[in-house]
Amino acid sequence: MGNWSEEITAKIDSKLESARDKDILFFRIKEFKRNIARVDEFSTSCPSCKKEMIDIAEVVESIDVAVEVPGRKRREYDRLISRLSSHMRKEHGFYAPYYYSYIYALYGAIAGTALGFLFMKLQPLHKLEMFAIGISIGLVVAYFAGNIKDKKVRNDNKLM
Repeated sequence: MGNWSEEITAKIDSKLESARDKDILFFRIKEFKRNIARVDEFSTSCPSCKKEMIDIAEVVESIDVAVEVPGRKRREYDRLISRLSSHMRKEHGFYAPYYYSYIYALYGAIAGTALGFLFMKLQPLHKLEMFAIGISIGLVVAYFAGNIKDKKVRNDNKLM
């Protein structure tokens, strides 16, 4: 971790020392600090990270206002943390916990619906049961596939 990220993190800690713990969790301050360290790490090779350093410094100056008072400063903070998360996922391969489990479960539900519809047409006497079996199979298979991919992300220390 570089000197810049340590200074920014220390500034965040000093500005938010009186903030409530639930606000720290709700506003994803810990994730923000981790992304600050990553931006500092990748700033030598990534022009987007270099640019984000400026935005981070501006937002950190008023982070206490952003956490305490709804308004323009909070929207700026929300946009920044969303932009950082998206950039870290797309460009540097860091993912939120259970990212693939959720995504694969969605696709599994869609595929399971199609499978259930097919089962329903093959067994017209038990339409509802066949439809439910198809959705269940799709969800379970996709969830386990996503879980395997999430374990790989955790093992590679690529959690956001």
